[in-house]
Amino acid sequence: MSGKQYSNGYKLSAGALRAALALFAFAFVCVANPVKKMVALHFIDSVMVNDTLIRLGDIAKIECRDAAMIASLSQVSVGEAAPPGFNRFVNTADFVEFKLKPFFKDAQFSASHKRVKVASDFQERRVEQFEERIRNYAADAIGWKAGEWILTINNLKSSWKSAGGPVEVEVSGISNPFAKGNINLLLTTRHGNRINRIPVACHIKVNAPVLIATRSISRGEEFDAQNCSLAVMDITNFAYTPLGQIPEAGTMTAVRTVNAGSILHDRMLKAVPAVARGDRVRITFSSERIKVSVLGVARESGCSGERIWVENSQTGKLVRAAVSGKGSVTVFQEGDRI
Repeated sequence: MSGKQYSNGYKLSAGALRAALALFAFAFVCVANPVKKMVALHFIDSVMVNDTLIRLGDIAKIECRDAAMIASLSQVSVGEAAPPGFNRFVNTADFVEFKLKPFFKDAQFSASHKRVKVASDFQERRVEQFEERIRNYAADAIGWKAGEWILTINNLKSSWKSAGGPVEVEVSGISNPFAKGNINLLLTTRHGNRINRIPVACHIKVNAPVLIATRSISRGEEFDAQNCSLAVMDITNFAYTPLGQIPEAGTMTAVRTVNAGSILHDRMLKAVPAVARGDRVRITFSSERIKVSVLGVARESGCSGERIWVENSQTGKLVRAAVSGKGSVTVFQEGDRI
């Protein structure tokens, strides 16, 4: 029997040499192509999820000797779940081919492929479940005093499908703190990345103290305690801004005739001019260095803050000046110097 003799005197037979070479080749193949982990996927025909995301662990039973591999595969995202109360289907063959094999190269997958029906669990919610939250929002946003307004929610029974479990809630819609009558609020609920926006139809009834005419008030007549008084009235459908107190004496007059019992509002009155045309006025000019004051005559009427023409009694020069009070005006601009 022939063989190969090595320098140490040991002679290896041809059969032993062939066996050693075969063992070396096998070891090389094993190193170059490591044994893959066998993974069996048993897909379920139909499942229900209560989340915005579908994971592999939701739709399949995973078998593998490696527990870490099972845990990792269970969390792999299959896709977004359907809206609450609806279904979607998953093509398992495409999922394994394009979502699993490219990322789990050390696994050998076996599966009986099918279309899995994935239903999204839901909870029917109603506006009435959030009534307290809506009323608290209104109480913070409305400027009417407590006891002056009543909020009625008209669609408490309105419902919608939402994911189960707790949701984040937000109420909005009141931009005018003195809103009254019909108003639409917006109820927003969030569950993960799913958002529901529900319109809430409301009505705000307002009974507030307002100023009413106790007798007929002529055009140009001042408003005072002799011709008007406060009374609590329903102003829900009143289109204007009602007066809530008697104007200071000598400051406001009627722009037109007002009938007895009318609610007084801002469009019924005008300010009494602090300076009337023909009044003698004191004209004042101020700068950083000097302050000059002279007498003059108003050539037009004006309320406090308005700019009018006045005549310097000494020079006869006309200048523009701002009414600063009863019988006084002020010149501000250098070009209007007196």
